[in-house]
Amino acid sequence: MTASSSQSPLVVIPVLSAAESTPRLTIPIRGRSSLWRTLDSAVADLPDSTVVVTTDDPDIRMSVESYGEPVVAHARSAESYTKAVAQVAREYGAEIVVILEPTHPFRPRGLIKRTADNLSMREHLDSVVCVRGFTANLWRRTLDGEILAMTEGGDTRDAEYFQEMVGLALAARPTLLDQGRRLGDAVGFEVLEHTWALADVRDDVSFAAAEALADYLIRLEEISA
Repeated sequence: MTASSSQSPLVVIPVLSAAESTPRLTIPIRGRSSLWRTLDSAVADLPDSTVVVTTDDPDIRMSVESYGEPVVAHARSAESYTKAVAQVAREYGAEIVVILEPTHPFRPRGLIKRTADNLSMREHLDSVVCVRGFTANLWRRTLDGEILAMTEGGDTRDAEYFQEMVGLALAARPTLLDQGRRLGDAVGFEVLEHTWALADVRDDVSFAAAEALADYLIRLEEISA
């Protein structure tokens, strides 16, 4: 496996019928569902890649099939997230897999491609994840229930942290997925600068927020056109 490989990344979108968010994936958000918006982003960013939706849900499969090429539906047999993606990666002989979760309807143009390129150009990395950077003073609860400060406190600036946003885009080597892991020991970051991309459709409240955000994004596009 080399950084100079000419093989296009394989995009895999796992959907499980038992997930609470699955019924909302095909509901239109100002014209296009969260699933189709995710497919649009994948096709736009990686036009030479195959996009595979692996699912056990008949409605999702029907929606994928109506979308057309280069998107294909795959019969998901594994409930496990990593096993389902690893199975697709093996069947397609992928060298790099880019995993997207269709619960996120809005992605900045180029984010998926940057995540894939970040991994393909750095052979020492086993995975690259989208992250949100923020500053804060944080505490954590131990298994014994003890609350510990993660920063020294005092008259100092807040520490800088990064929160993983795996659902927006995660690039990984198939060998990592075969181990049942989505993030490895050598992880690269693709920093997300657009907070509106954090919107999702996991429940009714967040779905309503996504609809409102879609209206706002449409107005911005009209203004800049």
